Amino acid sequence: MRARAHALLWLLGIVVTVASFVVAIRGVNQIERAVSDLVRVPAGCATTVEVSRAGTYVVYVENKGRVGSIDGCGNDSRTYDSDDVPEVEVTILDRAGDVVEQTGDESIAYSTPRGVGRSVATFVADAPGRFVVEVRSTTSEAVVTVGVDVAIEKNRMVLLAAVGVLAGLLMMAIALIITVRRRRRPVGTGPMVVYGAPQDEPSLTWAPPRPQDRAPRS
Repeated sequence: MRARAHALLWLLGIVVTVASFVVAIRGVNQIERAVSDLVRVPAGCATTVEVSRAGTYVVYVENKGRVGSIDGCGNDSRTYDSDDVPEVEVTILDRAGDVVEQTGDESIAYSTPRGVGRSVATFVADAPGRFVVEVRSTTSEAVVTVGVDVAIEKNRMVLLAAVGVLAGLLMMAIALIITVRRRRRPVGTGPMVVYGAPQDEPSLTWAPPRPQDRAPRS
């Protein structure tokens, strides 16, 4: 029974670990799709962002990626790759033309094949609708992206996968410890039966023979 439980622990640990890695891959792909779906606005341009639901949205500056041509912006499709994050000035207008308040936030970053960027601010959309994003910068190559929070450490699938990997590795570690202990167990270890004289009988004590009791030499 113990051998079966030990083997089951090994098997369960392997299954949980492999499944967690699969979930982690799906979570990373989810983040890459979210980065790809960010709305990209080049400097010197104003474009419309469609918000499907109320909530908090993030404004990023992207220093590596690709932007397509946008009608009314006069820009051509291009790629960009810079180690420095350019300074930008972003203005967001709601449907009524009022300026939407932004809160500075540099805590979110992303790095995927689709783009690399870091947050500069967040804003709250009280209701679904269209917002106009205007970008100004002294760096003509600057590009701003707008959308949801794409931080990998906040992705639920990635978090679930991390917990699963830890659980699976813990199971296999316990199984390994049990295996090592079983292999180091001394041979013949088991219950011992001690035979002795009854308490009402005198115990016999052995002692070496005295010189005078030894047989004479021939």
